[in-house]
Amino acid sequence: MGLDPLGNSFYLLQPVNVARLFPVRVVSRRTGLSPHVLRVWERRYGAVAPQRSSGNRRLYSEIELQRLETLASLTRAGHAISQISGLSTADLEALLHEEQQKVLSYSGNARSYLTKAGAEPAEFLSAAFNAVSALDIGGLEESFDRAALALGYSGLIEQVMAPLIEQIGSAWSAGKIAAAHEHAASSLIKDYLARSAPPYGDPAGPGVVVATPAGQLHELGAVLCAAVARKCGWRVTYLGPSLPAAEIAGAALHHGVALVALSIVFPHNDPQLPGQIERLRRLLPEEITLVAGGRAAPAYQQALEAAGARIMPDLTAFRDLLTQNPVPRRAP
Repeated sequence: MGLDPLGNSFYLLQPVNVARLFPVRVVSRRTGLSPHVLRVWERRYGAVAPQRSSGNRRLYSEIELQRLETLASLTRAGHAISQISGLSTADLEALLHEEQQKVLSYSGNARSYLTKAGAEPAEFLSAAFNAVSALDIGGLEESFDRAALALGYSGLIEQVMAPLIEQIGSAWSAGKIAAAHEHAASSLIKDYLARSAPPYGDPAGPGVVVATPAGQLHELGAVLCAAVARKCGWRVTYLGPSLPAAEIAGAALHHGVALVALSIVFPHNDPQLPGQIERLRRLLPEEITLVAGGRAAPAYQQALEAAGARIMPDLTAFRDLLTQNPVPRRAP
């Protein structure tokens, strides 16, 4: 066992007992791919062809599991599944070996850095915030690269970027950093996620609209939500900051989504926001689930609960919701 270009475990093919079969939950846990992404890779790209149990459940051989692990490692390194799914297993292993060599040459000492840092999220978070405080954009990007190597794409978003945004917001509110620091960090985070977004998703899969309601101008939480949803294989419609309820509902209806996700970060005391939340719920069909998260979301708990919205305490909870099948609907 070794590390792929983003620090995730991978397995080179060894002689195996081909009679052993694995259910979807095991494959999902071993590869880091959601069940929905696995279905997309099989149906749309023909990555593997699992067997079926007597109950019509998918069962994967160990060879198929290892092939999916290799494919997952390569997509985390930036390769599009549409371009590599048709490669032979030998070619995939050769391509992964090339990516390993790139990682070993990263800054001359990627392996020693990971050993020294212990791959602890707090180390990367501290380095990232120090870079923001110094307006060192190059250093901030480097801290993200190193976090991605050690923690993977999901770990970067959930364990580094999300708490970094919270820390920046608190420091800005306390007057410890200026608006320029926040804007510079926001710009890099949005650009970084746009460049590193994994090629997951299915045009025919479940859809989600991500936005911030009217009066909510801080959009980085929404940007991270959109990134997590794409990683989980969802079809994402990202609307950006400060949208009226009617526009959010209109986009949800137009794109036929199953979920609307709101990011509520600042301010905590907008007297207009409860009315916007109530109006959005009235405009949305009952079958569309409404969720909300962000630093200021608990301040509007009463309005959100009245609208039947689910409050997400963090991005990990949001990811867990997205990987459920089917997505829980609004409580009656």
